[in-house]
Amino acid sequence: MAKKVTKVTFANVMQTLDGKGDIDCSNKGLTSLEGCPEKVQGNFNCSGNQLTTLEGAPRKIKGNFNCSDNQLTALEFGPEEVKGDYDCSNNQLTSLCDAPVFVMGDFSCAGNRLTSFQCDISSSKGSALEVVEGDFNCSGNQLTSLEGAPRIVGGDFSCSSNQLASLQGAPKKLQGDFDCSNNLLTTIEAGPEVIEGDFSCTGNQLTSLKGGSQEIGGHYDCSANKLTSLKGVHKKVKGNFNCSGNQLASLKGAPQEVVAFDCSNNQLTTLKNAPEKVKGNFICSWNQLTTLEGSPKKVKGNFDCSGNQLTVLESSLKRVGGDFIAAENARYFLEEEVRAACQVKGNIVT
Repeated sequence: MAKKVTKVTFANVMQTLDGKGDIDCSNKGLTSLEGCPEKVQGNFNCSGNQLTTLEGAPRKIKGNFNCSDNQLTALEFGPEEVKGDYDCSNNQLTSLCDAPVFVMGDFSCAGNRLTSFQCDISSSKGSALEVVEGDFNCSGNQLTSLEGAPRIVGGDFSCSSNQLASLQGAPKKLQGDFDCSNNLLTTIEAGPEVIEGDFSCTGNQLTSLKGGSQEIGGHYDCSANKLTSLKGVHKKVKGNFNCSGNQLASLKGAPQEVVAFDCSNNQLTTLKNAPEKVKGNFICSWNQLTTLEGSPKKVKGNFDCSGNQLTVLESSLKRVGGDFIAAENARYFLEEEVRAACQVKGNIVT
């Protein structure tokens, strides 16, 4: 005999509420939102329950709406208007077709079962999320395409940890960060043309950076890919540049102006084409370097060339503002040798 499921409604647990302030019915064991007020003047939080539907939810919410950590498979019957953040993360959603068209705050649908943003208009009310004024987070789903994603995002856009093989459908201009890390990307073509914040494409299968954004305003992280070339990168990166953990044998195409530069764990035999001046740390550890020729002339942070095959320290490096790290090379370097080769303000680690 099947076990009878007890219905736990909003009305039974929360009694009568007029919706003039915040309503927090999170972690109450609710199976139904029956009895909710139609309008809420503040925030509405029904996260951490056992909801399988949003039927009965308020229609208009002036604050934030949080229905995360439930068992929802769709956003049908959810609020039509949310003037704050909208959080439906960590459910079992397979579609966003019933989300509001416009969200004034952040929108998070991370940790669901989404495979697509495309909507079958004939089988829904026809709405689709188009504009998010804050951040948009769809990470940790099963997306194979960004087609149908919001066309306008005012903050950060994160589509990390999906199954994307293409960035087609991503917004063309972003005022925040863009994170497409840990996907199946072999190219970054068709992605945003302008990113005013940071760009991260780490943990993909990229062999080339050609066709990427025309402008990036922050850090650039292309680490843990299969890159054999840095062609396609901008000559000027306003933040840190990280190309570690690839298959680079050369730094040809590397940016010439950066804050910090990390090319560790590659197959480099030379530092030729490295940036001349680095405002932060310069890390070229765990490569196949036998010489430091081609290194930057000035590094304001630490200089780390450990884990190579160095036997000499002659290079164009003149000044290091932080520590000089040369441990685990082909030979041991005395501190006097290092200080004779270049001016080091910090410690010598060999």
